[in-house]
Amino acid sequence: MNDSRLTDAQVIEFFHLAFLQVLQARLDQSRYVLKGGASLRYFFGSLRYSEDIDLDAVEIEPWKLEAKVDETLTSPAIEILLRSGGLALDQVAKPKQTATTQRWKPMLTVAGRRSLVRTKIEFSHRSADPRRILEAVPEHVVAPYALRPPMMLHYTADAAIEQKIAALALRSETQARDLFDLELLLRRHPAAVTAGAIAPNTLDLAVDRAVELPFQAFEDQVVRFLDAGIVELYDNPTAWGRMQAFVAERLAELRR
Repeated sequence: MNDSRLTDAQVIEFFHLAFLQVLQARLDQSRYVLKGGASLRYFFGSLRYSEDIDLDAVEIEPWKLEAKVDETLTSPAIEILLRSGGLALDQVAKPKQTATTQRWKPMLTVAGRRSLVRTKIEFSHRSADPRRILEAVPEHVVAPYALRPPMMLHYTADAAIEQKIAALALRSETQARDLFDLELLLRRHPAAVTAGAIAPNTLDLAVDRAVELPFQAFEDQVVRFLDAGIVELYDNPTAWGRMQAFVAERLAELRR
Protein backbone atom coordinates (compact mmCIF):
# COMPACT_ATOMS: atom_id res chain seq x y z
CA MET A 1 0.00 0.00 0.00
CA ASN A 2 1.05 3.62 -0.41
CA ASP A 3 2.36 4.62 3.02
CA SER A 4 2.21 8.32 2.14
CA ARG A 5 -1.56 8.12 2.45
CA LEU A 6 -1.47 6.81 6.00
CA THR A 7 -2.17 9.20 8.84
CA ASP A 8 -0.18 8.78 12.05
CA ALA A 9 -3.21 7.08 13.60
CA GLN A 10 -3.30 4.57 10.73
CA VAL A 11 0.45 3.96 10.99
CA ILE A 12 -0.09 3.07 14.64
CA GLU A 13 -3.02 0.79 13.81
CA PHE A 14 -0.95 -0.95 11.12
CA PHE A 15 1.74 -1.62 13.70
CA HIS A 16 -0.72 -2.85 16.34
CA LEU A 17 -2.27 -5.33 13.91
CA ALA A 18 1.12 -6.56 12.71
CA PHE A 19 2.27 -6.97 16.32
CA LEU A 20 -0.83 -8.98 17.24
CA GLN A 21 -0.47 -11.15 14.15
CA VAL A 22 3.08 -12.13 15.08
CA LEU A 23 2.38 -12.38 18.82
CA GLN A 24 -0.30 -15.03 18.30
CA ALA A 25 2.32 -17.28 16.71
CA ARG A 26 4.68 -16.90 19.67
CA LEU A 27 2.42 -16.76 22.72
CA ASP A 28 -0.59 -18.89 23.64
CA GLN A 29 -3.69 -16.78 22.99
CA SER A 30 -5.13 -17.75 26.37
CA ARG A 31 -2.33 -15.75 28.03
CA TYR A 32 -3.47 -12.27 27.00
CA VAL A 33 -6.71 -10.33 26.54
CA LEU A 34 -7.03 -7.21 24.39
CA LYS A 35 -8.83 -4.31 26.04
CA GLY A 36 -9.26 -0.55 25.73
CA GLY A 37 -9.46 1.49 22.55
CA ALA A 38 -8.00 -1.12 20.20
CA SER A 39 -10.55 -3.69 21.36
CA LEU A 40 -13.38 -1.21 20.87
CA ARG A 41 -12.20 -0.36 17.37
CA TYR A 42 -11.71 -3.95 16.25
CA PHE A 43 -14.72 -5.60 17.86
CA PHE A 44 -17.25 -2.89 18.77
CA GLY A 45 -17.17 -0.63 15.71
CA SER A 46 -15.49 2.38 17.30
CA LEU A 47 -14.65 5.24 14.95
CA ARG A 48 -11.65 6.16 17.10
CA TYR A 49 -8.19 4.85 16.27
CA SER A 50 -6.30 3.74 19.35
CA GLU A 51 -3.10 5.59 20.23
CA ASP A 52 -1.80 2.66 22.28
CA ILE A 53 -2.52 -1.04 22.74
CA ASP A 54 -3.51 -2.34 26.17
CA LEU A 55 -3.79 -5.96 27.21
CA ASP A 56 -4.30 -8.01 30.35
CA ALA A 57 -1.76 -10.77 30.97
CA VAL A 58 -3.29 -14.05 32.14
CA GLU A 59 -1.33 -16.49 34.31
CA ILE A 60 2.06 -15.82 32.78
CA GLU A 61 5.23 -14.81 34.60
CA PRO A 62 6.46 -11.29 33.75
CA TRP A 63 9.90 -12.56 32.70
CA LYS A 64 8.34 -14.99 30.24
CA LEU A 65 5.99 -12.36 28.80
CA GLU A 66 8.88 -9.93 28.44
CA ALA A 67 10.85 -12.52 26.49
CA LYS A 68 7.91 -13.33 24.19
CA VAL A 69 7.15 -9.67 23.44
CA ASP A 70 10.83 -8.93 22.84
CA GLU A 71 11.01 -11.89 20.45
CA THR A 72 7.93 -10.61 18.63
CA LEU A 73 9.29 -7.08 18.24
CA THR A 74 12.68 -8.27 16.94
CA SER A 75 11.35 -11.04 14.70
CA PRO A 76 11.88 -11.13 10.93
CA ALA A 77 8.12 -11.65 10.61
CA ILE A 78 7.15 -8.28 12.04
CA GLU A 79 9.92 -6.58 10.06
CA ILE A 80 8.52 -8.03 6.83
CA LEU A 81 4.93 -7.10 7.68
CA LEU A 82 5.89 -3.53 8.54
CA ARG A 83 8.03 -3.19 5.43
CA SER A 84 5.00 -4.06 3.30
CA GLY A 85 3.44 -0.81 4.52
CA GLY A 86 6.59 1.27 4.25
CA LEU A 87 7.15 1.12 8.01
CA ALA A 88 10.04 0.01 10.20
CA LEU A 89 10.78 -0.16 13.91
CA ASP A 90 13.39 2.46 14.70
CA GLN A 91 13.78 1.57 18.36
CA VAL A 92 11.83 0.20 21.31
CA ALA A 93 12.13 1.53 24.85
CA LYS A 94 11.10 -0.55 27.87
CA PRO A 95 10.46 2.08 30.57
CA LYS A 96 8.53 -0.19 32.93
CA GLN A 97 8.86 -3.91 33.65
CA THR A 98 7.33 -4.74 37.04
CA ALA A 99 5.27 -7.54 38.54
CA THR A 100 2.05 -5.65 37.78
CA THR A 101 2.76 -3.60 34.63
CA GLN A 102 4.96 -4.18 31.59
CA ARG A 103 5.36 -1.40 29.04
CA TRP A 104 7.10 -1.06 25.68
CA LYS A 105 7.33 2.17 23.67
CA PRO A 106 8.01 1.47 19.99
CA MET A 107 9.05 4.26 17.63
CA LEU A 108 8.26 3.79 13.95
CA THR A 109 9.75 5.23 10.81
CA VAL A 110 7.56 5.80 7.77
CA ALA A 111 8.98 5.88 4.25
CA GLY A 112 9.11 9.43 2.93
CA ARG A 113 8.74 11.08 6.35
CA ARG A 114 11.28 12.47 8.77
CA SER A 115 9.36 12.36 12.03
CA LEU A 116 8.94 9.19 14.08
CA VAL A 117 5.52 7.84 15.03
CA ARG A 118 5.26 6.71 18.65
CA THR A 119 2.96 4.24 20.34
CA LYS A 120 2.83 2.11 23.48
CA ILE A 121 2.23 -1.55 24.29
CA GLU A 122 1.14 -2.22 27.86
CA PHE A 123 0.34 -5.47 29.66
CA SER A 124 -1.30 -5.47 33.09
CA HIS A 125 -0.87 -8.42 35.47
CA ARG A 126 -3.74 -7.37 37.70
CA SER A 127 -6.77 -9.68 37.84
CA ALA A 128 -8.27 -10.31 34.40
CA ASP A 129 -12.06 -10.40 34.05
CA PRO A 130 -13.30 -13.88 33.01
CA ARG A 131 -15.90 -12.42 30.62
CA ARG A 132 -13.96 -12.80 27.38
CA ILE A 133 -14.36 -14.19 23.90
CA LEU A 134 -11.92 -15.41 21.23
CA GLU A 135 -12.43 -13.71 17.86
CA ALA A 136 -10.55 -12.71 14.74
CA VAL A 137 -10.27 -9.03 13.91
CA PRO A 138 -12.88 -8.33 11.19
CA GLU A 139 -11.69 -8.19 7.60
CA HIS A 140 -12.84 -4.60 7.13
CA VAL A 141 -10.34 -3.50 9.79
CA VAL A 142 -7.29 -5.25 8.32
CA ALA A 143 -8.18 -4.81 4.63
CA PRO A 144 -6.79 -1.24 4.28
CA TYR A 145 -3.38 -2.56 5.36
CA ALA A 146 -3.41 -5.82 3.35
CA LEU A 147 -2.79 -7.76 6.57
CA ARG A 148 -4.27 -11.06 7.71
CA PRO A 149 -6.72 -10.79 10.63
CA PRO A 150 -5.12 -11.81 13.93
CA MET A 151 -7.21 -13.73 16.45
CA MET A 152 -7.28 -12.87 20.14
CA LEU A 153 -9.30 -12.83 23.31
CA HIS A 154 -11.19 -9.63 24.10
CA TYR A 155 -13.75 -8.66 26.71
CA THR A 156 -17.50 -8.89 26.24
CA ALA A 157 -19.66 -5.77 26.02
CA ASP A 158 -20.73 -5.81 29.67
CA ALA A 159 -17.16 -6.17 30.89
CA ALA A 160 -15.94 -3.45 28.49
CA ILE A 161 -18.62 -1.03 29.71
CA GLU A 162 -17.81 -1.66 33.36
CA GLN A 163 -14.09 -1.18 32.67
CA LYS A 164 -14.73 2.10 30.86
CA ILE A 165 -16.95 3.42 33.63
CA ALA A 166 -14.23 2.61 36.16
CA ALA A 167 -11.63 4.31 33.95
CA LEU A 168 -13.75 7.46 33.63
CA ALA A 169 -14.38 7.56 37.36
CA LEU A 170 -11.04 6.54 38.78
CA ARG A 171 -8.22 7.71 36.51
CA SER A 172 -5.91 10.22 38.17
CA GLU A 173 -6.36 12.39 35.07
CA THR A 174 -9.76 12.23 33.35
CA GLN A 175 -9.59 11.29 29.67
CA ALA A 176 -12.06 12.48 27.03
CA ARG A 177 -11.60 9.20 25.15
CA ASP A 178 -13.28 7.33 28.01
CA LEU A 179 -16.46 9.36 27.59
CA PHE A 180 -16.33 9.02 23.79
CA ASP A 181 -15.93 5.24 24.12
CA LEU A 182 -18.69 4.96 26.70
CA GLU A 183 -21.16 6.72 24.46
CA LEU A 184 -20.48 4.17 21.73
CA LEU A 185 -20.81 1.19 24.07
CA LEU A 186 -23.93 2.44 25.83
CA ARG A 187 -25.69 3.21 22.55
CA ARG A 188 -24.80 -0.10 20.90
CA HIS A 189 -25.28 -2.28 23.97
CA PRO A 190 -27.95 -0.51 26.06
CA ALA A 191 -28.93 -3.64 28.01
CA ALA A 192 -25.44 -5.06 28.59
CA VAL A 193 -25.15 -3.67 32.13
CA THR A 194 -28.08 -3.64 34.52
CA ALA A 195 -28.86 -1.30 37.40
CA GLY A 196 -27.03 -2.29 40.56
CA ALA A 197 -24.13 -3.99 38.79
CA ILE A 198 -21.74 -1.10 39.47
CA ALA A 199 -21.05 0.52 42.83
CA PRO A 200 -23.08 3.74 43.27
CA ASN A 201 -20.05 5.77 44.33
CA THR A 202 -18.22 4.74 41.15
CA LEU A 203 -21.21 5.80 39.05
CA ASP A 204 -21.45 9.12 40.90
CA LEU A 205 -17.77 9.82 40.27
CA ALA A 206 -18.15 8.88 36.60
CA VAL A 207 -21.12 11.24 36.16
CA ASP A 208 -19.18 14.09 37.77
CA ARG A 209 -16.18 13.45 35.53
CA ALA A 210 -18.37 13.20 32.42
CA VAL A 211 -20.01 16.58 32.87
CA GLU A 212 -16.79 18.32 33.90
CA LEU A 213 -14.75 17.35 30.83
CA PRO A 214 -14.22 20.44 28.64
CA PHE A 215 -14.62 20.39 24.88
CA GLN A 216 -10.95 21.32 24.56
CA ALA A 217 -10.00 17.97 26.11
CA PHE A 218 -11.99 16.19 23.40
CA GLU A 219 -10.30 18.24 20.68
CA ASP A 220 -6.85 17.58 22.10
CA GLN A 221 -7.23 13.88 22.91
CA VAL A 222 -9.73 12.39 20.48
CA VAL A 223 -10.25 14.39 17.28
CA ARG A 224 -6.87 13.56 15.71
CA PHE A 225 -7.66 9.86 16.13
CA LEU A 226 -10.90 10.06 14.13
CA ASP A 227 -11.20 9.51 10.40
CA ALA A 228 -11.11 12.87 8.61
CA GLY A 229 -14.45 12.13 6.96
CA ILE A 230 -16.37 12.07 10.23
CA VAL A 231 -14.60 14.79 12.21
CA GLU A 232 -17.25 17.37 11.27
CA LEU A 233 -19.89 15.24 13.01
CA TYR A 234 -18.11 15.47 16.34
CA ASP A 235 -15.77 18.46 16.38
CA ASN A 236 -18.08 21.07 17.86
CA PRO A 237 -19.15 21.96 21.41
CA THR A 238 -22.80 21.08 20.75
CA ALA A 239 -22.02 17.50 19.74
CA TRP A 240 -19.69 17.13 22.71
CA GLY A 241 -22.37 18.42 25.07
CA ARG A 242 -24.83 15.86 23.73
CA MET A 243 -22.33 13.06 24.30
CA GLN A 244 -21.78 14.24 27.87
CA ALA A 245 -25.51 14.47 28.56
CA PHE A 246 -26.24 11.04 27.10
CA VAL A 247 -23.49 9.30 29.08
CA ALA A 248 -24.38 11.10 32.32
CA GLU A 249 -28.05 10.17 31.92
CA ARG A 250 -27.33 6.51 31.21
CA LEU A 251 -24.92 6.28 34.15
CA ALA A 252 -27.52 7.81 36.44
CA GLU A 253 -30.03 5.19 35.27
CA LEU A 254 -27.60 2.41 36.21
CA ARG A 255 -27.58 3.74 39.77
CA ARG A 256 -31.30 3.23 40.29
